Amino acid sequence: MSKHVQRAAQNREELLNAAAEMIKTHGIHVPLQLIIDYAGVGRATFYRNFADRKHLIYALLQQSIENLETRAKYYGQFDDGLFLLIYSHIETLPQLSALKEYWRILDADDPQLQKLVQQHEQIITPLIQRAIDAGICRSDLNFEDYRTIISILTASFRGHTEQEQMRLAKRAIELLLTGIQVSNEAIYG
Repeated sequence: MSKHVQRAAQNREELLNAAAEMIKTHGIHVPLQLIIDYAGVGRATFYRNFADRKHLIYALLQQSIENLETRAKYYGQFDDGLFLLIYSHIETLPQLSALKEYWRILDADDPQLQKLVQQHEQIITPLIQRAIDAGICRSDLNFEDYRTIISILTASFRGHTEQEQMRLAKRAIELLLTGIQVSNEAIYG
């Protein structure tokens, strides 16, 4: 790989990292120039990599899907891999919160977005099915339910410090996985 190609790949990676950080800090409508400045590249470098904000967001989503796929492959070897993956989201809470923003602003009918959702579903569904087959997960859980769980989890991002966000995320997972009912017997006698 030539030095020019390596530098171009490095610039793209720096832009994606800067975008994720700036969106996490300033929201989805952060000025592109702030991302460019944070990455330490020129404006032309940004536009060589991304035609506009939408293309940048799709690149961020694709990157997150690839990262999720790597983690899911590891967790897929365990019956409780779905739960392990959900717990691992605590560490990626800021990115999850930003991803929620990405998904929300894009057109649901856009074929590129639909392709990403299909990739996401293909990654998560085997983990769900393995947990169901092992009898450790309710049999009607599906991909949409998983997405709802992640949406609920990102709500814990409201904490002001990273430590508080992690505490709230752990509590959210505990409530999601164990529920809020003690048991039907305790409630109804």
